[in-house]
Amino acid sequence: MSLELLEAHQTDEGLAITFGTEDGVQRLVGTPEEVARLARAMQQVAVLGQLNEHESMWLDSVAVGDAIVKLGVAPGGQTRVLISRR
Repeated sequence: MSLELLEAHQTDEGLAITFGTEDGVQRLVGTPEEVARLARAMQQVAVLGQLNEHESMWLDSVAVGDAIVKLGVAPGGQTRVLISRR
């Protein structure tokens, strides 16, 4: 799944982040710490994805509010993202 950051802003509940994905628009609302952990994980997976040529695998799962964001790599230097709700 491709992922594009569309918007981010502070709310009474924490930070709201809106992503455009192949499955449509996904809005995540979480604490600043959750969003920071997601940003770090996304950065690490992006670097590893560039090095990966042959395997598909999930590398990390990050809880952000009521969502779980799974991050991984796919062959050919691609990354994978799956957002599911708890």
